[in-house]
Amino acid sequence: MPNSTTQTASTAQAVIGLAELAQVMSITPDKLKQNWRRWHARLGMPRKHHAGDFWPRAMIEVWLTSQAYVKAVPSNDNTFEVSEEVHQTRVDEQNKALRESLGVGA
Repeated sequence: MPNSTTQTASTAQAVIGLAELAQVMSITPDKLKQNWRRWHARLGMPRKHHAGDFWPRAMIEVWLTSQAYVKAVPSNDNTFEVSEEVHQTRVDEQNKALRESLGVGA
């Protein structure tokens, strides 16, 4: 039987808590608590665990990625290196698209 420390570490990797998810989404934990049900119904956000304010990490990662309605730069060159400036521009565009789709401020 695994010890509780191992179980806790494994569980921590499998779920994302309220504070961490709010930080990733650039909103407050209160805003997340108030709106997650609406985002679940409207945007397909995964349901939180019935035992507390945490969500399945893998499902949240897929959902967050799917909410960024930004076209990728077309390229089949797997050796192509994206400059830091272009990378940051894409990240900023994706964050903006996510905030807009969730209806949260800049």
